[in-house]
Amino acid sequence: MMEIVANVALILGCAFCAAQLFRQPEKLNEHNKTLAMLITLSVGFIAAAAIGQLLISEHNQDTQTLQRLLSNMKEYVAIPLIGSLLLATSFSKFWSRAGWGRWMLALFALFELFRRAELGGHYAMVLAGLSSAALIIAFARYSQAEIRVPGLIGALLASLAIGVYGPLSLLPEYRNEALSHGLLAISLAILGVATGLIIALNQKQETLSPRV
Repeated sequence: MMEIVANVALILGCAFCAAQLFRQPEKLNEHNKTLAMLITLSVGFIAAAAIGQLLISEHNQDTQTLQRLLSNMKEYVAIPLIGSLLLATSFSKFWSRAGWGRWMLALFALFELFRRAELGGHYAMVLAGLSSAALIIAFARYSQAEIRVPGLIGALLASLAIGVYGPLSLLPEYRNEALSHGLLAISLAILGVATGLIIALNQKQETLSPRV
């Protein structure tokens, strides 16, 4: 029962996060549009993994493979991509959509490379640690309290969900799927609000910057 509640909460958290990214009154510039689109895509992967756990009840080889695929998309692509996007944005580094597409392909390739090398467990722990650190560093860089405070709270909750209680936990004895999903749901909702504020700030700075 707790797993069902946690998965429903995670789906709602993903939906709320995505909604925050496109609620700006003015048209988004290209950088903000890319940021919003890719984070929305990432939370879509996370929601799809939660939906799969809710709806896929059969335990034959095909359904298990599908569940594993959705889970891997969430853990090895979506979460690291969110961390990468927010970290790069905090440094005012804006890649093109094609550039981020290549980074997504690199994440797929790295997962397969380490899996084939039978180093998947070590790679998972490193990825969880780097994703957590990226989120914390990203929001620690903002001087605006309205961005930094909720951002750091969301980043810390996400770090607990990913690095302590999640499937890629740095402390395997503390793994707890329901708790991980619940914390991730809350963190994504908060990160959605904080990222929406970042988008609004970037839009304002572009409006105020002199045009040459």
